Amino acid sequence: MKKFYQSLIIILFFFIAAYGKRLFQELVIINFDSPLLELLYSYAWWVVPIIIAIGILFGFKSVLKELCLDKNFFTGLVFGIIAVSPMLISSAIIGKIDNELDWLTLIKKTLFAGFMEEVLFRGFLFGILFRKVGWGFIPASFLGAIIFGLSHLYQGSNLYETLGIFTITFIGSAWFAWLFIEWKENLWVPIFLHALMNLSWTVFNVSDNSLGDTYLNIFRLVTIVITIVATIYYNIRIDRFRINGKNMFINKSTISISE
Repeated sequence: MKKFYQSLIIILFFFIAAYGKRLFQELVIINFDSPLLELLYSYAWWVVPIIIAIGILFGFKSVLKELCLDKNFFTGLVFGIIAVSPMLISSAIIGKIDNELDWLTLIKKTLFAGFMEEVLFRGFLFGILFRKVGWGFIPASFLGAIIFGLSHLYQGSNLYETLGIFTITFIGSAWFAWLFIEWKENLWVPIFLHALMNLSWTVFNVSDNSLGDTYLNIFRLVTIVITIVATIYYNIRIDRFRINGKNMFINKSTISISE
């Protein structure tokens, strides 16, 4: 029963973070003269509920630790640069630089989007449910993947695009979750992958949505293969895969928060 309430708190605060601002704006309209302040205000709706939920369950001093942001920053950065380099290089060759792109939009679509989406979806929702509450990898990643996929449906202009975008983002969410856990629960790995992948199609006009065109998807697949091969090789060397048959549906190795 304790794990039920723990799950409820995580899911409740996740939805507050993800949709609280939208509901609040139905009651109160706040206008900002500065686009930067508006951006910070929007993401504050994500950050504050996450901090409160983790504070309730683990204590406020444990926020960075429980979000796995205390892990090696440079591992994520180097891994991301190497893995995404095929996408960046191909986008630079195939695409054209977006001359209308301003610095705030660039930061918003790359650093902010990559960091905040990974913290909310992988570090908080998936991470806490899998690492702490006892959910297995499949149900924990499935929940986050569905919501993550649905949150990108606005990019589709027809049924084909919409279904394609949902499939890509759904698989991408599970892929990020797998990498997160297999790299010693280092959230910086999916953060930099996410941010740099966004960079490749934000700076260069290649595709307008997550589905992409043929060339973009080919090099995206190359990036995915690089991450999978590197992750498998890394875990074979240490002779340990963190996601296995023992935690696919129920993660019995987790310790109750109350203990």
